[in-house]
Amino acid sequence: MPGTPWAPDPTPSRPVYDGRLGELYAIYLRHLLLMLVTLGWSRFWGRTNIRRYVWSHLAVLGDRFEYRGRGRELLIGFLFALLLVAVWIGLMWLVWRYVFHEKPMASFGMFDLFSLSVALIGFPLAYVGHYAGLRYRLSRTRWRGIRCGMAGSAWSYGALATGLHFVNATTAYLLTPLVSVNLARPRIANARVGTLPFVFAGRAGDIYGRYIGYYFLNIIAWIAAGVAVFAAVGGTIEGLGISSDDFLRLLSNPSLNTVLLVLVLAFAAYIVFGLLILPLRCWWQAYLLRYLVTHSRAGNLLFTTAITTRQMWGFLVLNYLIILLTLGIGWPLVMHRTMKLISAQLWIYGVPNGQEIRQPADRGPGYGEGLLDMFDVSGV
Repeated sequence: MPGTPWAPDPTPSRPVYDGRLGELYAIYLRHLLLMLVTLGWSRFWGRTNIRRYVWSHLAVLGDRFEYRGRGRELLIGFLFALLLVAVWIGLMWLVWRYVFHEKPMASFGMFDLFSLSVALIGFPLAYVGHYAGLRYRLSRTRWRGIRCGMAGSAWSYGALATGLHFVNATTAYLLTPLVSVNLARPRIANARVGTLPFVFAGRAGDIYGRYIGYYFLNIIAWIAAGVAVFAAVGGTIEGLGISSDDFLRLLSNPSLNTVLLVLVLAFAAYIVFGLLILPLRCWWQAYLLRYLVTHSRAGNLLFTTAITTRQMWGFLVLNYLIILLTLGIGWPLVMHRTMKLISAQLWIYGVPNGQEIRQPADRGPGYGEGLLDMFDVSGV
């Protein structure tokens, strides 16, 4: 009836991921073999094949995604980023040669100047690459034959992210909710499925109370972890019959046994810190994810998740250990677990009105995520 307010469909649905770990591993191992044969240059096509497999085995509302990116697009993007770095090296050489060289202030050489410049521009370019890579992947994704996409400027996002993180660091990370919400907003609100835009209604003020509690609990946890590690290391050294003077002498003249002892102590310290710090961090990350998801929508579609601290712990910690202990060979298992978690914990309410969704006029960038690949923050 006219004038009747719209109400969401009370029947939720979830994404369905039916990929098989064995099939994903077969693609990944073939990708590694070709990487060895081609000295790494086949990785662009290998990454594309993996994405095609994962996308094609993920369905929302009964329809699967489709990935139409190409390996040569990723290669072109990488070469473009390589050219940017080469130009930057040339500029730094000119600055060093004609500005700093043989001047009293030139206490460092060309390599030092370049390293400092990379440190200054690396973070902004990494944020630019993150946004540009997300835009590329969305532009090569189709659902029900409709191209997805992303508006906005990657450079503006990089400048915003750099400024927010800098200010957050100078305020002892008390602005973390403000940073999280204001960086999530452009990533979510600029995403599109055809002409259907996403909407993000989150506000930093909504989560500040929870964050302040986490912030001070985190300080207490760090102090407790530091005391526990110090006591554990001291107890271990005494248990081995080694005095503090003997331990200092071992460090001054390291041997294989000294290296092994330091590695054991470092691993023990990591375990203690992990047991005391990571559960609290996972609690905050799970809460933040629930907030961001439930405050996002796309037209008639509403989203929600009930991911718990324990699930976040299993996701972050176990994935990290899988990558670490398998030296990267366990990456397909991490991807498989990630897709399983998404399909199990994301709930969707409503059905989009297909008659109102059109193909977007913009076909997206013509090449792939070069900066993302260059700064090694890429993934599938």
